[in-house]
Order: sequence, then C-alpha cells, then structure tokens
Amino acid sequence: MKTLRWLPVLAILLLAIACGGSTSPEPAKIRFGETLCTECGMIISQPKFAASFAYAESEGRFKSLPFDDIGDMISYMRSHSDLIPVGTWVHDYEREEWIAADGAFFVESSAIKSPMGHGIAAFATEAAANALAAEVDGTVLDWDRLRIEHAMADHHH
Repeated sequence: MKTLRWLPVLAILLLAIACGGSTSPEPAKIRFGETLCTECGMIISQPKFAASFAYAESEGRFKSLPFDDIGDMISYMRSHSDLIPVGTWVHDYEREEWIAADGAFFVESSAIKSPMGHGIAAFATEAAANALAAEVDGTVLDWDRLRIEHAMADHHH
C-alpha cells in the first residue's frame, strides 16, 4: 500500500510541469523604457539588441535576467559562471522577436551601434546575418564562436 501515498505527490508534480509559468525557463519579461539591464543597470530601450538568460534558482524554479546588449549578457555570464544557463535568448535584429541564442546567427561589427558598444546583432536566419555582415563589413558567428571571440576581445583591452 506504500505506493498509494506517493500518488498525490506525483499528481502535483505533473501539474507543476504542465502549468509552466516560471517553473520552465523563459526569457525575461522586458518592459522597454523601464526594465534595467542586469549587467550595466541602464534602461533597456532597444528591442533589437535585448537579450536574456534563465537559470535554476531552486529545483523547478527559474529566474530570467534581462540585458540591453548581447555583449553585456555574455560578460555577465562569464563573471557569474556559477549561474548555469538553462535557456538563452536574443532578439532577432529585424523582427525584434525572441529567438534561442544557440540557434541564432550573430554579426559582429564596430559599425553596429548596440547600446553598450559591443556591436553584436542576432538573426534567426543565416541569409539575413550574411546580408548585414556584407553591409557593415562584419563577421558572422554562431553562439559558441561569439562567446569565444568575446572572451578573447575582453583579454585584449
């Protein structure tokens, strides 16, 4: 009869999983013109550069952090390596919608005027990224390459 005791617990767990909310990782809810960047404390006002990552605050509870610049998010992740991202999002530069960072294409160029001057724009498609890269003489990188390049650039300063 011992197994019956666990049924209510199991039912609650399944409900929690099904209902979501902040029990599943999702991008930070950014109110443009109001929400502050976690890294630099400035007001986030340009959707096309906004970024966010979520980490597990406790078992099944997730906290999402907002950023005004993709470069700021990468810097924050590096200086807070104890926070393990369970989801990372950036805005598509053209559509200004959330997309997963690990599937995005990034263009890095000093000609891209991002809020904190990191010069990074994200795209859902490689074609769109290539088009901007050609325009601004930029480099197209994936999420992993971008983080490596960014880490190296920080060491040069």
